[in-house]
Amino acid sequence: MVVAIIALLISILLPALTRAREQAKQSVCLSNQKTLANCFYQYSHDNRDAVVGSFTDRFSWCDWPKRENGTYLNDAALRLQTDTSAEERGIRDGLLFRYAQKVEVYHCPSDRRNVGPRPENGALAYRTYSMPNFLNGDAWWENHIGGGKPAYRTTQIRKTADAFSFIEESDPRGVNMNSWVMWLQRERWIDPLTVWHYDKSTIGFVDGHAIVHAWQDPRTIRMSADQIFDTDATGNVDYRYLLARWSTQ
Repeated sequence: MVVAIIALLISILLPALTRAREQAKQSVCLSNQKTLANCFYQYSHDNRDAVVGSFTDRFSWCDWPKRENGTYLNDAALRLQTDTSAEERGIRDGLLFRYAQKVEVYHCPSDRRNVGPRPENGALAYRTYSMPNFLNGDAWWENHIGGGKPAYRTTQIRKTADAFSFIEESDPRGVNMNSWVMWLQRERWIDPLTVWHYDKSTIGFVDGHAIVHAWQDPRTIRMSADQIFDTDATGNVDYRYLLARWSTQ
């Protein structure tokens, strides 16, 4: 009888405890986003309104994974990693790290890609957050997806309080590669979103604030779970939410 009562109590309390733990992780993730958004703002302030690069290279907010001697890892080397030290070196060498000074700021505790290889992508990964391509990203990509020129200065961005600067991503190939992109002239995603916090994700903005945003369309949640590229977004309010915040003059 006592065992049955204990089992019943566990079955009642466990979901609540799980949600409480996830709420705590979400709070850390939101704090990370606020920190990164402020780093973006501070960099711009210190560099005559310049927008930090959104690609992952030595001229951008976050550099590519590298060895101790400074050489970059190729795809094969990434798949052979036994830890995330190379990616963490790239983070430290990024242009925003001087404003944060903590590698942990770049990682959501709900993102478990750093604790063991995932068979579907064959690589460990650490950094949770990516920047959208319209923020000093690749000009060819911006034209390809239906945009104009990327914003190189914050003065080129409409309503900095509305334009998003960081989004959660878990690139199914492993490390989050370069900037995050979506189609702009047709209702389709390109890169999948990541929804770590039940139906919610954290988002940072150009003016330095961050929010927890609840996604509305069940297809968005499925896209996150399956991590499939280039999926349909016809009538998807989540797609339209981000489209309205893909903001340059």
